[in-house]
Amino acid sequence: MNQKDIFRRLEFVEGVSSYNQIPSDTGLEVAFCGTSNSGKSSVINSLANNKKLSRVSKDPGRTQTINFFSVDKSRRIVDLPGYGYAKVSKEMKKEWGITIRKYLNSRQSLSGLIIVMDIRHSFKESDLVLIRWCFETQTPITALLNKSDKLSKNKSKLELENAVRISKNLPGRINIQLFSAKKFIGQDELKTTICNWLKI
Repeated sequence: MNQKDIFRRLEFVEGVSSYNQIPSDTGLEVAFCGTSNSGKSSVINSLANNKKLSRVSKDPGRTQTINFFSVDKSRRIVDLPGYGYAKVSKEMKKEWGITIRKYLNSRQSLSGLIIVMDIRHSFKESDLVLIRWCFETQTPITALLNKSDKLSKNKSKLELENAVRISKNLPGRINIQLFSAKKFIGQDELKTTICNWLKI
């Protein structure tokens, strides 16, 4: 099956507000996670070449649902709630943390996690916490330095090198790549990673 066809077939299945409501734990899925306003939904939309697939909120921190998209009958893409937005209450931040950690700890179908970061603000403390959780569950991780179109090629390269240096101090391995949902930078590399995790 052609990779381009796979992502163009992405369809929204459902959004749930509680972990207890998520679909059955079968097949394989790849989850997207990241701080609010990192461009998570835009990344998913760019992969599918469909700007309306995943709702892009103008108000960071407003998305509170876990959204599921079907690749086929046994494979899914999951958009987890954004985290780390300053204007969200401490109670809501805590609830999101509990939900995300519960998902990472118990979801047997999870085959990989894409952490979306704004290249200008990569590896925030909340990102590092999430990465450590993934190491605990041995979940493969790819970090997307998104919005690389906002920087020059040289500056993007420097930010990538800096991110790689930071990752070497982490207690596990993490793949890092440049990405731009707007300019489609890094799409082929990301699609290959996702297809490998979904065993396509």
